[in-house]
Amino acid sequence: MDNCDLEKLTISAGKLQPAFSPQVTDYKVTVESSVDKVTLGLSTSDCGASYSILTGDRSSTVTLKEGINRVEIEVVSEDGTVKKYSVDITKLSAKVAELSDLSLEGDIPLNPAFAAKVHEYSSFVSFYCNLVTVQTKVPDSLIKVAVNGQSDSQTVSLHFGDTLVEISVCSADGSVTQVYTVCVTRELIPVAVTFSEGKHQVEYECPVSLSALYRAVSVHQSDPKSIFSRPYIEMLARRSKVDPFTGSVLGEGWKVSELDVDKTMSAAPVHCFFRYRGCDSVMQLSELGLHALDCPHKPTGELDAKDVIESRWYKEYFATSAGLEIETKHVCTVRNWEKKLQMTQEENTVDNLCALAEEHLKLHREHLPKPGERLRSENVDALLHRLDEAAALYASAIALSPKNAKVHFLLGLVLEEHHNTTQVYGSPKKADKDKEDISEAKSSAHQDDILAVCKLHGFHGMPSVENQLQALDKEYHQLKDQGQFSKSDYVQTLYLWLSKHAAKDRNIVMQDEESHMYRSLLKYLDAWSLSPDSWEFSLHIGRLLLLQGRSKEALQHVQTGLALRPLDPALRFFTGLALLQQEQKACEATEKEAALFLHQGLEHFVSQRCSASQEDQDPFDPLSSLNPQFLRGLLTLGQLQQKAMLSEKSMTPEQVYHIVAALAARSVSQFVCHSEASRQLEWVLLDAHFALLQRLIQQGEQQAQAVVDMQALVAKRCQALTALIRLTTISPCQELLDMQERTCQLAVVTSPRDSRALCHLGVAQLAQYDSNPNSDRSNEVLSDARLSFQASIELEDKPQSGDPPEPLGKQKWWQQHLEVKNKKAAAQASPQPTQAPLCKTVPIRDAKLGRGGPIQGRAPGSRPPPVAPAAPVRGGKVLQPPARIPPVKGRPGAAIKPDTAAKPGSDDTKAKLPASKPEQDSGPETVETAEVENTASASGPLNPRSHVSRLGLARAFSRSADTQDQAKHFYREVIAMAPGIHEAYIELVKLVEPSDPEGALDVYCGFPLKDVAEQSFDDAFITGEIVRLLMSQQLFDHPQLGPSLVAYGKVMGLSVIEKYIDILDEKSKTSLLKSVYAKINNRQEDDPDLQDFFRFKCWI
Repeated sequence: MDNCDLEKLTISAGKLQPAFSPQVTDYKVTVESSVDKVTLGLSTSDCGASYSILTGDRSSTVTLKEGINRVEIEVVSEDGTVKKYSVDITKLSAKVAELSDLSLEGDIPLNPAFAAKVHEYSSFVSFYCNLVTVQTKVPDSLIKVAVNGQSDSQTVSLHFGDTLVEISVCSADGSVTQVYTVCVTRELIPVAVTFSEGKHQVEYECPVSLSALYRAVSVHQSDPKSIFSRPYIEMLARRSKVDPFTGSVLGEGWKVSELDVDKTMSAAPVHCFFRYRGCDSVMQLSELGLHALDCPHKPTGELDAKDVIESRWYKEYFATSAGLEIETKHVCTVRNWEKKLQMTQEENTVDNLCALAEEHLKLHREHLPKPGERLRSENVDALLHRLDEAAALYASAIALSPKNAKVHFLLGLVLEEHHNTTQVYGSPKKADKDKEDISEAKSSAHQDDILAVCKLHGFHGMPSVENQLQALDKEYHQLKDQGQFSKSDYVQTLYLWLSKHAAKDRNIVMQDEESHMYRSLLKYLDAWSLSPDSWEFSLHIGRLLLLQGRSKEALQHVQTGLALRPLDPALRFFTGLALLQQEQKACEATEKEAALFLHQGLEHFVSQRCSASQEDQDPFDPLSSLNPQFLRGLLTLGQLQQKAMLSEKSMTPEQVYHIVAALAARSVSQFVCHSEASRQLEWVLLDAHFALLQRLIQQGEQQAQAVVDMQALVAKRCQALTALIRLTTISPCQELLDMQERTCQLAVVTSPRDSRALCHLGVAQLAQYDSNPNSDRSNEVLSDARLSFQASIELEDKPQSGDPPEPLGKQKWWQQHLEVKNKKAAAQASPQPTQAPLCKTVPIRDAKLGRGGPIQGRAPGSRPPPVAPAAPVRGGKVLQPPARIPPVKGRPGAAIKPDTAAKPGSDDTKAKLPASKPEQDSGPETVETAEVENTASASGPLNPRSHVSRLGLARAFSRSADTQDQAKHFYREVIAMAPGIHEAYIELVKLVEPSDPEGALDVYCGFPLKDVAEQSFDDAFITGEIVRLLMSQQLFDHPQLGPSLVAYGKVMGLSVIEKYIDILDEKSKTSLLKSVYAKINNRQEDDPDLQDFFRFKCWI
C-alpha cells in the first residue's frame, strides 16, 4: 500500500544515465539537436499507485528547447506516500562542435586524458609504428568529423618523428568548427640512418647525431636556417642560449617546429641498416622502423661457441687445464658503510628482504622517465630513495646470510644503479647538494690558485691543462729550491688535484673509496670470493677492473666468465676490450679476435633494440648506450675496421662511427645534469664526429655522388663539429683545441671563401696562442689568427665562390696544404701514380679508461696544429679566447673571469710531479685532405656582415703592445655594428683606461642600458664599472653616478655599493645618497621608514 516506486521509466530518444532502477530518482539524458520532442514511458510497481508529470502540459510527450529541460514525475502510493523522480533532458545546440570521445586504436594513450573541452593532445608510439587509427565519437549524429581533411578515412600514416593529426569537428548547422590536434611522436629508431641520395644526406642530416633529423625544429630567424633534431637543440640551448651556428642570442619563441621538413624527409629513400649483411632494400624513411623490425638480414643473435673454444687462450687455459689462474686476491669482509646500511629487522628472512628490495627496484624502473619526459627534482629524490631502500634491504639480508654470494652481488648492482642514476639525473638531496657545493667551492679556489701560478710563468687567460701542469711543475721546483717547503707542498697538492680531475674517464670514480661504483666493485668481488665459478660475477668484476686500469686482472676475469658461458655477447664484448688493453701491444690475430667480439656485442645491441619485445632499453645494461665504456669500445671497433680486420658481413668503419654518433647524441640529451659520465659521452660524440669527417674526406675521391654534395656535406659536418666543441662542457685541453682547429682548417679547405669558416679558424688560432703565448709558434699562430679574421672581414658581402682570399695564402698551414695538393695532382698525372694518404687517420683513444691513447691526428711526441673554437659568445666555454682582463676594483664578482668551476680534462697527465723539462713545442703538421673542388656557381651565396670577425681581430691585435691602436679601432667598429656586446666595451676599456680614464668612462657611458628592471648581471657589470671609474676620479656630481649606483645596487644587492656609500657619506653627498636609497627600495624619499633610516644615518 505504501509502494510508490516506478516500475518503468523509458525515453524515446537518448539514453538514461544512470540506467533505470526504481531506487534511483535522478537521471540525465542528452539528445541530438534534431530532436524536438521525446516521449516518456512510465508505469508504477503497484497497480494502486499513480503518477503524474509535473512539467509543462503534464503530458508524457515533452517538447524540448535547447539546453536543459527538467521533467519531474510524482508517484503517489495507495496510502498517500509521495516519491519524486526527475529527468534532466539536455538538447544539444545545433551550434555545438565537440567530440564526446577521442582515442587511438590499440589503447595508445593520449596525454592528457580526453576531455571535450581540451583540444590539444600528444601521444608516443614505438619506432616501428607506421600507422595510427583515430577513433572519434560525437554527441550528435549531425556533427561532421574530418581527420586531416579526409572525411572517409581516419587512418593516418606517421612521419619519422612528429605527425600532427588534425580532427576537424563541424557543428550540426555548419556554423561552428572546432579543431582537435594530436601530435603523434614516434620513438627514435635505434640505428643510424643513411639516405640513398647524397642531396638528402646533406639536407636532412642532423648536425648533432649525423643521422636523420628527428622532430625537426629550426632557430627562429636564423640565416641560413639552422635546423636540428628537437632533443639535441634543446640540450645545447640549456647550456648556452645562443644559436650553435651563428652565435646569435636565442630570444623568446626561438624554437620553430618544422613539420613540413619531417613530412618531406619521411618520403626520402634510405638504405636498410643491415645492408652490410646483404639487405639491398631501399624504402621511404617512414618505413625504415617497421623494416628494421622484420628485416630477414637482421642478426639473429645466435653465436658460435667455436669463436671461443677454438681460441688460443681457451685451448691453453681451459681445454686441457683446470682454468686460468686469477691474480686477484680478495677476502669477503663486512665494512663500516655496509653496517650503516643495515636495517633493524624483527624476525625476517633473506627471501623476504630480497623480495622487498625487488619491489623497490621494480618501482624505481617503472618511474624512470619515458622518452621525451623530464624528471622533476622531487621525482629524482624518489628514484634514489627507492634505490637506498633496496640497498638497505640487501645489506640487511647479507647480515642474516653473510655467505650468500647472490645477495652480495645484488647489493653491488643496486649501488652501481644508484651511481648511474645520480650521473644522469643528479642528486637533489640537501646533504648531497651541500657536499657538492663545498666540493665546487674547493675546486674553484684551487683553480684560482692554479691560474695565479700560471700568470707568474707567462700563461695568461685560460691555459690548457697541459700548460697548467707545466706552470705548477716550474713553481714547485722554484719554491723547493728556495726552501719554501710549505708552499711547495701546497703547489704539489694543486698538481695532484689537477692531475686527478684532468682524467676523462671513470677512473676517478673507481679510485674513490666512498663512491657507489667503488663499493659496487667490492660487492662483486665479495660475491666472487664466495662463488668463483659464476660467469655473471666475473663479467661485472672484469668491466669495472678495466675502468680501474687493472687490465690484466680484468682479462683473467672476463676470459674465465666467457669460458663458462661462451655464448654471452656482453662477456664477448668486454673480453674484446680487455684483449686490446694489455700492456703488451696486441698482435694482428688478437686484434682480429677482439674485433670479432666487439662486433658481436654491437650486433647484439642493435638486434635487441630493433625488437618489439625489448624496445625499452634497460639504461643500466652493460651494453647500454648510456655506458661510455660501451660506446668507447665501439669507437675502438671502428678503428680496427679501418684495418679491415673483419670483412665478411661486418659493418664498415663509417657504419660503426655513424651509429656511435647517433647513440652518443641520444644519450647526452638524456642527461639532466653535467656529470663525469655525460662528459665522457660528449668525448665519444666528438670523436665519432671527427672520425666520420676524416673518413668522408678520405673517401672523397671515390664517392659516386655529385662532388657538390660531398663539398656541402663536408662543410656541414665541419660547421657542426665546430659548434659542438664550442658548446661542450668538457674542460679545455690541448687535444680539444687541436681537434677544433683541424676541423676549422678542413672547413676552410672545403670553402675557402666562407667568411664564417675563416672567422672560426681565427678564433681557434687565437685560442691556441692564448693557451701557450710563450711557445715557439706563438708569433706565427697570432699572425695567422689576424690573417684569418682579416680574410673573413674582406669577404663580407662577397660571394662564397671564387679564388681564396689573399690573407689566407699567407698562412703556413694553407701553403703546406697547397703543396700537398700539387704533389697529388702531379702524382696522378704521372705514368706510375703513387698512392698517398688522403687524410691523416685519427687513432681513436683507448677504451681502457674511457679515454687515453695517442692524441688525435698526431704522431707520438709531436705537437698537432692549432685548432679553432667557433665565434666567441659571452658565457660560452673557455675554448673561446679569453679577454685576459685583470680583476678591476668595483667588479661584481668575476663577470668576465674564465670559468674556474670547469674541471680540466686530460688523461695524458700523471699524478706525480715530472722531473724532466717539458717537451719543446714542435711546428705545425701539414693538413692533408682530399681536395673537394668548389663547384658552386659564380653568383653563389653572399657572405653576411658580422661583428664577430671584428671582435676576434680586435682581440688578436690587443695581444701585442704595438698593435693596440688597431685593436681600439676594431673594438669601436664592433660597438657601432652591435651596440649590445658587453665584451667589446669591457675589453676596449682595458686598453683605454691606463692612458685615458675619462675616455674609458665615455666608452662605458655609451652602452645602451635597458630599464633597471630588465637589466642582467652583464649589464650590472657595466654599471658597476661606471661607478668605479666615477668614484676613482672623484666625479661625485656626474649625472651618471646616481642612476648607475641605483642600477648596480638593484641588480647585485646593496652590499656591493656599501663602500661607495661610505665614501659619499664622508663627502657629505646626502642628497645623492637619499635619492639612491629611495630608488633602490622603490619608495619616495619622504617615506616614513626611510625618513627614520636617514635620521639614523644623520642625513637629515
